Amino acid sequence: MLDFYFKTMNNPISLNPLNAFYTEGFVVLKQIIPKNLLNKLHAFFDEIINDTEEGLNKVVIINSNNKFVTNIDNLCNKDNLSCLELLGSPFLLEIAKTICGEDFFPIQEFALIKHLGDEQPVFWHQDMVHERTGNCFTVGIYLDDADENEGALRVVPKSHVSSNEICALSKEPYIEVPMKAGDILVHDMMLAHSSGLLTHNKIRRVIYFEFLSAKHVLQEQIYKKDLVDNRTALLQVAIDYYKLQNPTEPHFEWKNNIGMSFESDAKIRSIVEAIYEMPINARASAYCFKELH
Repeated sequence: MLDFYFKTMNNPISLNPLNAFYTEGFVVLKQIIPKNLLNKLHAFFDEIINDTEEGLNKVVIINSNNKFVTNIDNLCNKDNLSCLELLGSPFLLEIAKTICGEDFFPIQEFALIKHLGDEQPVFWHQDMVHERTGNCFTVGIYLDDADENEGALRVVPKSHVSSNEICALSKEPYIEVPMKAGDILVHDMMLAHSSGLLTHNKIRRVIYFEFLSAKHVLQEQIYKKDLVDNRTALLQVAIDYYKLQNPTEPHFEWKNNIGMSFESDAKIRSIVEAIYEMPINARASAYCFKELH
């Protein structure tokens, strides 16, 4: 079983991973991303950040006459398919199955990039407010260190089960969760969280995937079945691409195999492009745009 790590207000303690996730709303996995995949993801970001071409689903801001790429969307639909390989990785999908159930699927994948000097804090928010008829989570894959008071995620423990709205939650005691490159942070989509500015480190790159269960979203009418089916197809493509890139490594055995197999890069790229033609129109996050505490 993966070695989970949970940080309390005072001291690090080992807990059953599911207990930590359900009780506190988040859990950290230390040094999970294989070095070779981490290197591929670093190269992916270098390509996207340095590419001046428009239409790459990225957000560019200007501060003090400097340009910063702060957000990248549609990560799996790029010339470089490293994020698709990451999505199909067995360590990530085992987490999704454990938390969401066999009918899990990814709804969004995006990257948030912090730069020294960009002056872009992330305000307190919940990724998606819902009725809690099922479990859903966001996983952050860290490509760089995030130290305390240096862009680390701030979380309000247990806020995922609170009835308070986000601005009230933002006033409650929080902790920072320092991370190292290669670590993964899994948090409930209703956990209140934010992050501050970089003050010394040059960059902090984090890839985010959001996972839900089909039963959950259909029961609460969060997303329609055709979108669920479309995003489930993306998962099948990702699993097959991971197999292509890692033929001698264990792969995820998916009971919900949709009966298709994609055995070449060309076929995979074609299917991914078709999948991304369907808009997601994701349910908006709940933000508190007041001064960070």
